[in-house]
Amino acid sequence: MSFLEITGQPCSGKSSFIAKQASDKDAYFFKQGPISKIFSFFSGINFLGPKRVKVLFDWSLIEDAPLYFRINIFRNAVTKFGIFSSLQASTNDYGARLLVDEGISHLPFLFLKTDTSVIVNFITTELQITNVHYLSSPGYDVIYNRLLSRGHKRLTFLPLSSFVTRIREIESVLLSQYPNLCKKFRTFEDVTSI
Repeated sequence: MSFLEITGQPCSGKSSFIAKQASDKDAYFFKQGPISKIFSFFSGINFLGPKRVKVLFDWSLIEDAPLYFRINIFRNAVTKFGIFSSLQASTNDYGARLLVDEGISHLPFLFLKTDTSVIVNFITTELQITNVHYLSSPGYDVIYNRLLSRGHKRLTFLPLSSFVTRIREIESVLLSQYPNLCKKFRTFEDVTSI
């Protein structure tokens, strides 16, 4: 089973995109329960090894958030690698596509205080064997208003305007680097037109 990562900045329409894609008979949305998330975390630790785990931990600790939130960022990041390693090891049984929401390619959006190019370099090997669909931002005002109405966990610790500015900076770097790094890369600017 091949897998396809869906990524993009917060409120760019990923959920709508996945819902449309998963309605296709040969596409399935990857879901995990609490037990499988724990398994994926430990699988991620094993996949990364001590040096890379320490890098993620260090990046997590410098985030502007309380300690519990920084630990959660670390857990989320490591779990992405566990999911990645499990999906890479699975057999291509029926030719169906598995849609993964915010996989390895989403890592730069977790670490707002770390240089995005450094993070991209950290995941280059994984990106080279990953198919990515990227949902581009519909614009500053749209993202700002969606975040204002829907909220986001980070907004408890960060001003909305700073958050929107930073995620748009990350997007700019990703759109300049991902097309040359990912196995396959495709952008979508308007999910309603898919």
